[in-house]
Amino acid sequence: MAFNLHAILACPARIGVAASLHALVSCAALSVVATCMSTLCMLSLCMLALAPRAHAQTTFADAHPVFVARCSGCHAVVGFGGFNIAYPDPVSAYTDAQAPSYYSPGQTKGYASVVRMLDGTMPMNGGCTGNPALDAGNPLCATAGELAIVQAWIAEGQLPPLAMTGTSFCSGHQDPTPCPCGNAGLPSAGCAHAANELGARLVGRGSASLAQDGLVLEATRLPASSALFIQGDAAAGTGQGQVFGDGLLCVTTNVVRLRTRTPIAGTARHPAPGDAPLSVQVQAPGSVKHYQVLFRNAANYCTASTWNGTNGLRVTWTP
Repeated sequence: MAFNLHAILACPARIGVAASLHALVSCAALSVVATCMSTLCMLSLCMLALAPRAHAQTTFADAHPVFVARCSGCHAVVGFGGFNIAYPDPVSAYTDAQAPSYYSPGQTKGYASVVRMLDGTMPMNGGCTGNPALDAGNPLCATAGELAIVQAWIAEGQLPPLAMTGTSFCSGHQDPTPCPCGNAGLPSAGCAHAANELGARLVGRGSASLAQDGLVLEATRLPASSALFIQGDAAAGTGQGQVFGDGLLCVTTNVVRLRTRTPIAGTARHPAPGDAPLSVQVQAPGSVKHYQVLFRNAANYCTASTWNGTNGLRVTWTP
């Protein structure tokens, strides 16, 4: 049976990365028509459509390197199909990605590009199936991590390449400190948790200037629990973190508890209007601070522990 993404959105069940046949049947009961026939593609698209739609954070800045790596042969300069989603300039590439698609009517070319990566027809003549396990060893085909990134970009609203402040570190993708159960989320995110297999993500937005402090820390893909924003002077584990519950602790040395928030729709921010700016905890221009959000995750997921964390965020403060 084939599927239509719009109809699948009506399916109440949430399908994770390890989607079961029972969950697939739940979506199949919709008796809808679509274009993608492979089992893996159906599972992946179901997951994409049913992923949590809380406040989004995966932007085209995250997805663009995947398109550059996998689609440059036809869509960097040549403009095959009328668009260059792999053009070196992400702003221009994003503009092309938002053009209407003929492959997936009613959708964008960026959306259709992800569909085609999942059904194995893109890159063209690449010999890909859309199944990373079967495509392993073929340098033309997207990896599981790359597919997860572009699916998250679609599921979270195809955001443009928004400007962010700071540098992400400690995602659990690197040795010597991977996520404790092999539960890595997306690159630039924390370890996967029971509420979201992509992992919670922390980013900074606004100016990190002592004179004009506009920096806001924003964490998304959080469970419905308490979320603690912390700051430290150093990165734990030389930047790779230390095992901490179901995830990693990324921050150490003179750790300051900034604020505890209750996430709304999976999102928490600090400072909020009326709060003291982050710069009150910064000693001097040029100071490098490290931030993370730790949260409770009571559901049995990875270890017996009930906590996890986002990635770390490294920010250099200017005058």
